[in-house]
Amino acid sequence: MSGITPETKEEIRSRFPKFAEATHAFFAKELPPAKYKGTSGKFGCYGEKGGEACMLRLRFPGGAITQANMKFLIHALDTYQPSLVHFTTGEALQVHHLKEKELLDLYQDCLDHDVYCYGAGSDNPRNLTASPLHGVDPQEYFDLTPYIKGTADFVMNIIPSLNLPRKYKISFSNGTDNEGHATFKDLGFVARPDGKVDVYAGGGFGVNGSRIGICVDEGIDPADTPYYVLGYAHVYMDHGDYKNRGTARSRFILTKFGDDEFRRIVREAVAKARTEGNFRLQVTAEPALTKSGKDDTVLSNPRIHAQKQDGLYYVAYHPTGGTPDISVFHQLLTAASDLDGVEIRLNADETAYIINLTAAEARQIAAITESDAAVTAFENSVSCIGATVCQQGLRDSHGMLVRVLQTLKEKGLDTSLLPQCRFSGCASTCTTQQLGALGLRGSSKRVDDKPVPAFLIYAGGNYAVGKEHMSDPVGTIVEDKVPDFFVELTQILNAAQSPFLAWYPAHVADFTALVQKYE
Repeated sequence: MSGITPETKEEIRSRFPKFAEATHAFFAKELPPAKYKGTSGKFGCYGEKGGEACMLRLRFPGGAITQANMKFLIHALDTYQPSLVHFTTGEALQVHHLKEKELLDLYQDCLDHDVYCYGAGSDNPRNLTASPLHGVDPQEYFDLTPYIKGTADFVMNIIPSLNLPRKYKISFSNGTDNEGHATFKDLGFVARPDGKVDVYAGGGFGVNGSRIGICVDEGIDPADTPYYVLGYAHVYMDHGDYKNRGTARSRFILTKFGDDEFRRIVREAVAKARTEGNFRLQVTAEPALTKSGKDDTVLSNPRIHAQKQDGLYYVAYHPTGGTPDISVFHQLLTAASDLDGVEIRLNADETAYIINLTAAEARQIAAITESDAAVTAFENSVSCIGATVCQQGLRDSHGMLVRVLQTLKEKGLDTSLLPQCRFSGCASTCTTQQLGALGLRGSSKRVDDKPVPAFLIYAGGNYAVGKEHMSDPVGTIVEDKVPDFFVELTQILNAAQSPFLAWYPAHVADFTALVQKYE
């Protein structure tokens, strides 16, 4: 199977009237937000807080935005004039604050331009995530790009036939980074030095517990990934909990059966999938770029890095909390879409990497994105869209990140020793705060016998391949005291002249005491 078939596309198109009918009812106040979500989520759409607008999520498998995609996005920004877009932790793009006509027109416009929203929400295989620098990372074992593309197409082709109990998240790791969190997903593929991949399954995050996946198969041919995608979908449907959404994710199947039996069940399902058709990927090597423009003086810019292709570079662009200034994003798309072979790659930490640039092009792209780009690790912190927009949100995670950044700047503090943090607005774990060196989750706590807004603090997480570790909650800080907590933590690190990643393991008790001070 190669590419998304015309039959799949037409099947997805045929389902649009149901989405349109529900959307009309939602905006007419005839359909409550919770019921609208039951329909709209399948189409990558969710109502926003207040019920006056919606968000639409655009899938870009492996985070890859091609030049054709860029030209479409320029058209979409010009046509629909959105005031807010967001780089997601699922390596997709969310367009926010859409009214009824804008939403429905944009959805169809996306489909006409081979950008898919269907399945980007609800109980479906979500946007496939990956190490964002696949194909250009000097440290990678081999180029996963054709396997990512082929697997993503296979996923889209089977979505209409699946009836899953909950979302199904799939990821690829190049083996040297785990930015897509492959070992924590429902299904993950991790590259090996020998050109094969190891397969992980049963991972995931959520209110009712999170866990790392286990390796269910070693050293498989990456062209065989569709058999694992299909086989694991059958495991999910055969053994998933359709009655209780709180225990419906596939990680609970692993917990139920234990490692050995779960591994046997998955392997048996994969073997069965191999008998259902020839789904092996027909892989051709990615065409090599012929351009080059070597000038390593550009590497003095901390956002510009060398690719494995000699004379080519990439630029890292991380707007605060993954929400770029619309005018900057438009300028970036306009410039990048006219540069030979350039792609934008979205990462799960809300960074956009602009790849395949000559030195001169890298300087141009860096200049365009300079005004709202992060430099330090803490400025690169991750945030979900927050409770001012998200119906599920409990606290304004994005607003808190902005507030902390402003407070530290006003105090004139050097923040270079702080780590990248993960700000989540509620227990939904959209930013996977348990994997961060420092994480925050929107919560509440009782003060003078009254509930007040707060953030639960996590520390010590790690998602590196082979070093995976989930953090535990340390304490809960009242919302208004969070900026002061970061001020004192920054002062402690600066006095010790030690970055948080080195300081924390030797000062766990000190950190706990600091959190307790602001509880």
